[in-house]
Amino acid sequence: MPKNIRPWLLVLALTLADPARAADPRHIQALNDEALSLHAAGDYEQAAQRYRELLPLLDEHFGPDSLEAARIRASLADTQLARKQFKDAEASYRDVLAAPATDQAPLLRADALNGLASALYMRRQYGKAEPLYQQARELLEAQPSPPPERLALVLDNLSSLYRTLRRDAQAQRYDEQARKLRRQQNSAAKDHP
Repeated sequence: MPKNIRPWLLVLALTLADPARAADPRHIQALNDEALSLHAAGDYEQAAQRYRELLPLLDEHFGPDSLEAARIRASLADTQLARKQFKDAEASYRDVLAAPATDQAPLLRADALNGLASALYMRRQYGKAEPLYQQARELLEAQPSPPPERLALVLDNLSSLYRTLRRDAQAQRYDEQARKLRRQQNSAAKDHP
């Protein structure tokens, strides 16, 4: 079974935003902080509500195609996935992937692909999930310094998918890659306390 994905930490570039907009940046940040806390505490229903409250404010303040709005849509999708609302999560991840800003944010795109694949996996649509996991992996590996925790998550999800499909050799290959990545990460952490 794929592992849950962590919600995005929204870093608002409020100094670059148009001050004439009606949405209050402090209120936006407060709602985001509350949503992240609720998600971390496992209160997914309330977290989803806060994300839904945030979306119109972000659309108003930054525009509907902004990177900030795409990140909150991704957080909402993560929360829907955690609530086992797989069809809703699938639709939300597709919205994130369709946002023009997502093309400029490869890590957001990779996380959305991984989330969409996980929603499909949970609905037993393995043939649709596999290429999305692979795209997420390739996108992460193409980064100059891929975040090891994100790449390991995708590798774990690929391993789970291949075990489900009884393709154990492929599952083992991704298990080994994830273990190697984590060993490297742990070794680097010990070298730089």
